[in-house]
Amino acid sequence: MHPHSLKLSPESDLISCIKEYSLSNQIYGYVSGVVGNLKQVCIQCPGNQEINKFQGNLEIVSLNGHFNKGEVHLHLSFADEGCNVFGGHLEEGCIVKKGADIFLLSFEQKIIDFSNKTLIENNSRVKIYILKDCPWSKRATRLLNSLSIPHESILVENDDSFQKVLNQSKHNTFPQIFLDNRFFGGYDELSKQAKLDYLNSFK
Repeated sequence: MHPHSLKLSPESDLISCIKEYSLSNQIYGYVSGVVGNLKQVCIQCPGNQEINKFQGNLEIVSLNGHFNKGEVHLHLSFADEGCNVFGGHLEEGCIVKKGADIFLLSFEQKIIDFSNKTLIENNSRVKIYILKDCPWSKRATRLLNSLSIPHESILVENDDSFQKVLNQSKHNTFPQIFLDNRFFGGYDELSKQAKLDYLNSFK
């Protein structure tokens, strides 16, 4: 386990700095602490796919989550000048006001997921085909995770796997979501279904 300390200057983007640092150093681990303030915050609240923007003198209360060689999943809570506290999924656009110190812990060995992957795959009705750097794929996966929907996530990495998915769905946009091995749609369809029943029909 290795500690890292990042000192962010004014106008820095919180999430971009963590992404760039973990990518350039090829490390994975967790955020262990943070102190600082922001002049702008962009978060996604639970059950709401819209990005919420806050501006002012905003004090960071907590920052939790993990990073993995440029990929991050982080939750931020912050307080405004009236001591009202807000929080949600961290998005790009969280801009440092005066400064911020972030403390990271990285690990030499890969973090083990103790969830029973085989059991999840056998019991899940949902398969989602994603692209690595596709923002809509990331949003769809995050939505499924936030609502605790069991699913199997398949990364499409080459032309052969892309063609196989295309043959099943007859669609060439991503993500591609299948329910009970039938093509359901992409992120837009998933988001609409979430607003109707919080995806309970997918469980």
